[in-house]
Amino acid sequence: MDIQGAKDRTVLEGAPLVEELAAGLAIKEVLLDSLAEHLELKPGDTIESLNGQPVRDAIDFHYNFNDDQVTLRLVRGDDTLVFDIEKDPDEVLGVIFEDMSILKCDNKCVFCFLHQMPKKLRKTLYYQDDDYRLSFLHGAYVTLTNLSDEEFDRIVSQRLSPMYVSVHATDPDVRGHLLGRKGPIDVLGRLDYLISKGISIHTQVVYCPGINDGPWLDETISDLADRYPNVVSLGVVPLGLTKFRQNLPELTPVTETTCLRALEQIHAHQDRLIEEIGARFVYAGDEFYLQSGLPVPGPERYDGFPLVENGIGMVRRFLDDFEQRLPDMVASNVIDSVTLVTGALGEQFLRPMSGRLRAQGIETYVLPVTNEFLGHDITVSGLLAGEDILRALKSSPRLGDRIILPPNCVNHEGILLDDWTPEDLGCEVNKRVQVGSYSLIESIVGGTQRTPQVAAGMDHPYIASYQEP
Repeated sequence: MDIQGAKDRTVLEGAPLVEELAAGLAIKEVLLDSLAEHLELKPGDTIESLNGQPVRDAIDFHYNFNDDQVTLRLVRGDDTLVFDIEKDPDEVLGVIFEDMSILKCDNKCVFCFLHQMPKKLRKTLYYQDDDYRLSFLHGAYVTLTNLSDEEFDRIVSQRLSPMYVSVHATDPDVRGHLLGRKGPIDVLGRLDYLISKGISIHTQVVYCPGINDGPWLDETISDLADRYPNVVSLGVVPLGLTKFRQNLPELTPVTETTCLRALEQIHAHQDRLIEEIGARFVYAGDEFYLQSGLPVPGPERYDGFPLVENGIGMVRRFLDDFEQRLPDMVASNVIDSVTLVTGALGEQFLRPMSGRLRAQGIETYVLPVTNEFLGHDITVSGLLAGEDILRALKSSPRLGDRIILPPNCVNHEGILLDDWTPEDLGCEVNKRVQVGSYSLIESIVGGTQRTPQVAAGMDHPYIASYQEP
């Protein structure tokens, strides 16, 4: 397959780019009583191939290890070892691998959140990935601009479906501009190739007023909906602008007016498409409703919530969970008062919920936090910093016995943007600080620390910003 521009990649300044994935998957740990232990494999061994096929990552490994006869080739120091293995097709090797190398982004998107981060944060917060494997494994959106013919063919041969693709605009000139490229960047040809091979695709648009809105958004929705059901869905989310935009392209912020205009446009397409193809297909990010002041729509508007992990419909799911659990909640099960920390947008729906809890004898307080760390225009809870939360806690006239943080404000290790932890905050205010779950009732009654891995599992603020507000 000949993919336009696949060989011509612009390396981002200061960001090394993995041009291609080299064979070799290192073993981090050998599990007890496993096939690997029986074979005397060791941590540090590097698996190079299975049945003659190179092993570049865990996907390659699992794809090629399912046979009943496997030839495994690995490197141990200066030695190369070969094992001929007979096993049940579903028998696992029993190892934990080292983290795989990541394909980094070669775009300079005009709205890129990572370019708007303050300096001197931990390195992973500046990590710009655009890796099709993360798209398949974790639902991360990718642009498809950095893939070789071989990588496109791998998506097809290994059935890496569904894929999640950042389209932003189907007009090549508009898309090229948004991605920060020097010329037009086509996406429909790449989507059509994957579709022709049976790959399903979810798509995304980051809504940038004055660039890909209006007729450009109409065109994008129509082009992608024409490819339904192979293109399964389109999520539209608003861009986020921090106060750190020196020397970056000038962009128009999303306002209440633009949110209303975007929703009117999206709803019109939904009403048309539900009649034409039996699905609404295009879905608006929760922030559009919260920032516009319109009520969050009912579950029927989300067609089964295909994009809930992208923050589309998550507030509706949160509200519905509350309604379902509230009648069975017993006030006597909550022995302490609770403060619910949230961003400016989250206050809109948390405060009425808190009022209903208090009416049942459960003492709760809502504490909205102004984002000084990134700027007042950042209003989602997924981008709250520890220093801002601490400032709000210390200035609050009343705190509960227990402080509950939103689940998406920490990474998979339980750390906030500025390296604060819930434990650090608790020590500062002499209160128990915990991370909640995506169920308010569960967070209040359970009173247990949520395992950080339940969140997005990605130390990536742009993704985190489009989780639950």
